[in-house]
Amino acid sequence: MNSINNISIIGLGLIGGSLCRVFKSSDEVSNVVGVDTDATVVNYAKDNGFVDQATCSLAKGVEEAELVVICTYVDSIAEIASELYDIVPEGCVITDVGSVKEDIVRRIDDTIGENIFFVGGHPIAGTENSGIQHAYPELFRGKNIYLTPSDNTDRTALEKVTEMWEKAGGTVSEIPPFVHDRIFAMVSHLPHVVAYSLINCVGSVKDIENIFQYSGGGLKDYTRIASSSPAMWKEIFGMNRKNVLDAIKSFRISMQEIENAIESGDSGKLLELLESAATMTDKFRRN
Repeated sequence: MNSINNISIIGLGLIGGSLCRVFKSSDEVSNVVGVDTDATVVNYAKDNGFVDQATCSLAKGVEEAELVVICTYVDSIAEIASELYDIVPEGCVITDVGSVKEDIVRRIDDTIGENIFFVGGHPIAGTENSGIQHAYPELFRGKNIYLTPSDNTDRTALEKVTEMWEKAGGTVSEIPPFVHDRIFAMVSHLPHVVAYSLINCVGSVKDIENIFQYSGGGLKDYTRIASSSPAMWKEIFGMNRKNVLDAIKSFRISMQEIENAIESGDSGKLLELLESAATMTDKFRRN
């Protein structure tokens, strides 16, 4: 990334740590700086060569940054961005990786100062694992990256963030923030609601000891999702509350249709519902 000499990454978890590794292991960026409030994480990043510099000080970590990537939980992104306005160099571009966009983009657009730029972003690259110890530079390779520009987004800043993600191996698309949140409430947030609910439901059975030992691959697919960070998903559900609730209502209707078909003994309707899901699944997997 020849146009950037200094990149600062705030929040050294799976995403932030992986971004550090991408650019530290390449010749695309001259100076990679990691920032985290946890000194243990900062030392891990230093000791393992993930960064050129690492610090717990936000001001020190961004003092020379041309591009700042905020890789924290969604509830803190706008607040961290507001702290950056007076301490980053003029012309700095700020972006993020949050999986909720409308609220973050609106809050930053309303407060950002002159000659500082923001581009909302969301890499579809998470795993059930969290923490810098799971970071790896291939995390973004071949993955979809969604940028969510608003009417206020500077096009040069957008191009710089696009270039960053492409250098990390991602495929970049643009989508309006409010559309992003509706889509991901259904395709990402709802599946996590279902997974957490299903595991809680199965685990609530008390008259069969250690019921999970009887499960096969089907339930284990859900345990992978339900093992994702509860603290992170609590914030995502809360920030995208309306869209998540709408998604849950839609899911409840779909569940009710299957329940009604089973209860009434309507095997024809039941088969129709199951075949419809199987057809959509096959089409999705082929794509």
